[in-house]
Amino acid sequence: MNDQESISLREAIQKRHTLKVLADPDAPWPQPANSLRDKVNDLLKMATNAPYHKPADKVHFNDPLNSPVPWRFHVVDAAACRELSERLADVDVPTGKIRNMLAAADALVMSNWLPNPADQDLEFQQFLPTLQNMEHIAAGSAAIQNLLLLATEAGWNNYWSSGGVLRSEMVFQWMGIPLNQILLGAIFLFPSATGDADVKPGSLRDRKGDTSQWSRWVELS
Repeated sequence: MNDQESISLREAIQKRHTLKVLADPDAPWPQPANSLRDKVNDLLKMATNAPYHKPADKVHFNDPLNSPVPWRFHVVDAAACRELSERLADVDVPTGKIRNMLAAADALVMSNWLPNPADQDLEFQQFLPTLQNMEHIAAGSAAIQNLLLLATEAGWNNYWSSGGVLRSEMVFQWMGIPLNQILLGAIFLFPSATGDADVKPGSLRDRKGDTSQWSRWVELS
């Protein structure tokens, strides 16, 4: 890695921040003039360089999504985001600010991790607290962080949402997502220009504290 690449990575890490962009669901933002699929696909290709310790269980190998990585990303373009917002308006479920974000997003990446099969019946989105499942979650989170940094470098405002209604069985079925996957993050990609939109930065960004408050050098006793 040369110095310029190192500086670029540092800048992306420093610039990355949570930004929730909220538009009026009844007056959604215009969709991008050109398809962003190639640009998003490029981000995904790079994001997959995240480390993973164990392959996903073969129960999750469904062609063409048959990679051993323990995560699956399902990408929703702007047009589908707007349609999803309309569908949510037609059902009697609380949606919080999800519809507002769908009305502004260039894309949404439903970022799921793949739990090992359980030997007991579990409810939807539940999993066993095993070491391998913990490793799968960590791997999926690393892939998401890669995606966030790459999106920042590409000029997208971005927001990692826990999903709310997007993690429901209903929405999974609409999107054709297998119900044995678990949503780790609904990643919203917003345009760089937000105009006079209602934007909300992350509330915890300035509360991390100094490095000495969350790390230490070990001395063996």
